[in-house]
Amino acid sequence: MESCNTESSLDLPLESLSLQPFLQSLHKEQWQEVRLGEVAEIISGGTPKTSIPEYWNGEIPWLTPKDLAGYNHIYISKGERFITKLGLKNSSATLMPKGTILLSSRAPIGYVAIAQNDICTNQGFKSLIVNPKQACNLFVYYWIKDNVKYLQSLGTGTTFEEISKGVVQDITIPLPPLTIQQKIAEILSSFDDKIDLLHRQNKTLESLALTLFRHYFIDNPKRNEWEEKPLSEVCQIKNGFAFKSEEYKKIGIPVVRTTNFKNGFVENHNLVYLDENDKNKYSKYLLQVNDFLLVMVGASLGKYAIVTSEILPALQNQNMWNFRVLGSVSQYYLNYAMQEIIANNINTASGSAREFFQKSYFYKIPILIPPKNIMMKFHTQMDNFYHKTTNNRKQIQNLQAMRDMLLKAIFA
Repeated sequence: MESCNTESSLDLPLESLSLQPFLQSLHKEQWQEVRLGEVAEIISGGTPKTSIPEYWNGEIPWLTPKDLAGYNHIYISKGERFITKLGLKNSSATLMPKGTILLSSRAPIGYVAIAQNDICTNQGFKSLIVNPKQACNLFVYYWIKDNVKYLQSLGTGTTFEEISKGVVQDITIPLPPLTIQQKIAEILSSFDDKIDLLHRQNKTLESLALTLFRHYFIDNPKRNEWEEKPLSEVCQIKNGFAFKSEEYKKIGIPVVRTTNFKNGFVENHNLVYLDENDKNKYSKYLLQVNDFLLVMVGASLGKYAIVTSEILPALQNQNMWNFRVLGSVSQYYLNYAMQEIIANNINTASGSAREFFQKSYFYKIPILIPPKNIMMKFHTQMDNFYHKTTNNRKQIQNLQAMRDMLLKAIFA
């Protein structure tokens, strides 16, 4: 089964899309309510016996819901594990075709992606092989994305909630004529294609920045001649504040928590807020561009994130340190050096019930201080990288907001 016939293009004028004319062109009066079981075959997954080595490490991709945790792409080709043809034959797993909608049905309910190739899943999925003559799999995918909370409300169970095959078959969705389904899928996937492109551009820029850091400071043949100082002479390590959850607001000044750390940066999803009037009251906890935040206690110990301009103004919550440079040292240099320091000192945490880093220990960690001309050259190049990646992140935020608004309007 292939994906439905859309002509998604990165050149579509998404930013100038007029919402009302677009919604009117969808002719919602022609839409019908149908059961998913009428337009798709629902497939449960399975797991070969893990005690039989011959069933595992083959060439057939096999997914669990864990493989979709934090996964932000439409299509997926593989997970962590593979099974053999023998494992497939001797289990309840089913080899499903390219284009199948992979929907996690437990632990948790609502992860969703589309198979990029033939694929299997464990029993934590109820996957949909959509009839292409009746429905567009991308359209159904986006309907699911917009209705995850509804799907979760259908779950039952004591140990963990689950939706059964019968429940999935009986879920009703609004179904337009196929051409309109394809039109909707084309627009929505164009947003995701552009978002994905911008993410990939930033990954490339971040990789180039790391290469530059290694060139200037790690592989430099003269590094043994550089001065060495303790971190206490190079930066402050600033504590956050234990803001009270009962003071959180729906809008206001963001409070950055450790749950907002993702892929080395602070992301703006699931933020909590304080009243704007509290900004001065908590001014010592205000973050700045390029601050380096490190989780210093608990399960996420050692996780770090760099503060970017689009999140500001924002406040620093508890359970993290903020490494901010003193004097003429480049914050960019410190941020990359800190990543090396964390990797080399992750095993120094102490504590029995809950591990934590000790600030006194970190302040004593030595750091090389390169010549000022080299540091400033690196800083200037990093400014250019930062400008590009920041602009990309702002575009991503805008596109995500537009896509989500469009999703709500289409399926309202």
